[in-house]
Amino acid sequence: MKILFVGGSFDNEGGRASSLVEKFSKELKNVDSDVCSDIKNGGNFDEIESILESTINYDCVFWWPNIPNDYPKIRNVKEVNFKTLLITSKRNDDEKYSFGELINRSLEVKANLTIEFKKVGDIFSFLLFDPIGNSWYEGKSVEECAKSIISRLNFLVSITRTKSVNIPNENMVVPDEKDFFSFVRDSAEIFNRIIRPDKTVTRFLGNSSFRCQRGFPSFKKNGVVFVSRRNIDKRYISKENFVPTYLKDGIVYYYGENKPSVDTPIQLRLYELFPKINYMLHTHCYAKSDTFTKTSIPCGAIEEVDEIKKVTKDYNLDYYIINLIGHGCLIMSNNVGNFKKVEFYGREMPEKMFKKI
Repeated sequence: MKILFVGGSFDNEGGRASSLVEKFSKELKNVDSDVCSDIKNGGNFDEIESILESTINYDCVFWWPNIPNDYPKIRNVKEVNFKTLLITSKRNDDEKYSFGELINRSLEVKANLTIEFKKVGDIFSFLLFDPIGNSWYEGKSVEECAKSIISRLNFLVSITRTKSVNIPNENMVVPDEKDFFSFVRDSAEIFNRIIRPDKTVTRFLGNSSFRCQRGFPSFKKNGVVFVSRRNIDKRYISKENFVPTYLKDGIVYYYGENKPSVDTPIQLRLYELFPKINYMLHTHCYAKSDTFTKTSIPCGAIEEVDEIKKVTKDYNLDYYIINLIGHGCLIMSNNVGNFKKVEFYGREMPEKMFKKI
């Protein structure tokens, strides 16, 4: 794994190196001798742009530069290299920022992992978490935190993502499933009260999808599934917020300009696996059910299908409630009425995965 570690202070006076960056980069190498790392630990602010451009050459980027508040903030690593695994950091002495605010910042920069660190006296404590609120390490050991980082990075490298392709110039009509849309809106209000995300975060409200069984027989025949659009507030969802999609040869195809939810590859595969299911609702809350998957899978990774298969014995039922550990829940049904039976509750935030693995 080729890693770039950027940290320390950058300003117009040459900046300053960070001892914490030195310790972490050393421990990462100790944990995995195959790690090939380059370190940029402090320097002049005018170097930052060229350092950012160099991220295209790395599998993983630790982006921890300390830049004065009156300088432009440069954090757009994923715009330069969307494939890289990004690990950001945030100093949070005296808990100035809530966990919801930390999550929001992580989502904004599309980080795969974030480290919150705070100093009490001469001792730092660390919280390693992902953008859906799971913590992978909490403590005061740089060595143990580095081990958790490498472990999670190795897992993230191993997961499978699905390519998506836009189909332009197609006027695909979205059926007006009023009862389902109404339920999704009402549920999103419930999820918002349970989760209480930072006001700018809508991703925590989950997503929904359906396939039309009436009035559009060709849709069902051709495997078209309508999935909620990416990055919208589901409390106000309508037919205009659904994107027609289908799966062919492992690729997600979608009609129109708007990308469907990041979980679309999972849901399309599940519609193929469960022939009686017409509707799905995914949220980042848990549902009152004894069915839990065993491994926390990031949003959009198709390994989640395998996790669901492990806890599902019969693929021909018309109703399922499945809790996705470290993620939320998935409700699948052949009719809207079944959704109204479900009771939801909030996940622990942060949810401690290191105690469950």
